[in-house]
Amino acid sequence: MPQTYNIAPQFDENCRVWVFIANRKLTATESAWAQEQLLAFTATWQTHGQDMNATGFVFDDLALVLVANEAGVKASGCSMDKINHRIKAISEELGIDLFNRMNTMILEDEHWQLGRFDAAETRPCITAATQRLGDLLSV
Repeated sequence: MPQTYNIAPQFDENCRVWVFIANRKLTATESAWAQEQLLAFTATWQTHGQDMNATGFVFDDLALVLVANEAGVKASGCSMDKINHRIKAISEELGIDLFNRMNTMILEDEHWQLGRFDAAETRPCITAATQRLGDLLSV
């Protein structure tokens, strides 16, 4: 069965997400380390000097996900650049590619599998283009 997440109540289904899908499954040790890195990043993430209401998590050892409640403070271009710099550093440390937008996650037999983008795919998918928390967790 797909993993579920204990997302705090302030992160409703309309919160914005950034999904970075790896080119391979992460080990348990890598996932735990990446989770720590995401939480450390979101704890200090700011846009124009204002704290972002954000969190992050590793999704089924296949993707890194950042979630922002933009009801009060919206992510700016500079704050999104910070995401890319942090994810790039994590990617390099783990020796994985998190920026190939053709990587997808496909739900097959109640388990997420790494796949390649296919416009004709009919199974539930998560892609780097997923933008709302509800879209990510409702599949």
